[in-house]
Amino acid sequence: MLALLFPAAWFYVRRHTRMHTIRRATRDDAEIILAIQKRAFAEEGRRCENLTIPPLTESLDAIIDHIETQTVFVACNGTQVIGSARGLSAGTECTIRGVSVAPEYQGSGVGSKLLRALESSYPTTTRFELLTNTCMPGNVRFYERHGYGVADLRRYTETIELAFMTKTSSPAVA
Repeated sequence: MLALLFPAAWFYVRRHTRMHTIRRATRDDAEIILAIQKRAFAEEGRRCENLTIPPLTESLDAIIDHIETQTVFVACNGTQVIGSARGLSAGTECTIRGVSVAPEYQGSGVGSKLLRALESSYPTTTRFELLTNTCMPGNVRFYERHGYGVADLRRYTETIELAFMTKTSSPAVA
């Protein structure tokens, strides 16, 4: 009955309560990862009046290289890839890169699941770090909710200020 009275509300609830699965990315996922990344960061490029930000100019070859040499996860709704995140490890530190979720799935917990999957895949990491654009109001808050803190603000261009954020963790005991 509720769906008949409020069809848009029913769609919102159904769409956002589906079980999203997280899995390791394969080379076959590279094109969709890049396409989603460009869609997800398009608004950021518009807001900061700079369509040459790295997520919008990254090449397919760079994504493939990360899949083959680093840790890349994708989030799926059924068989459809709807988001991705990458971790670049160096010793006991990990840089989080390219957390992107298709715009129609943003705000549904997909980014959180991807971030947790990345962090869990590095049990001996003692420090996670990332850069996020402050022109997008929710970026810093999202990472703060996951235990990251702003360590520094860095001017990237006249219209872009990046928050360098870090999180320390205790390595898993074997």
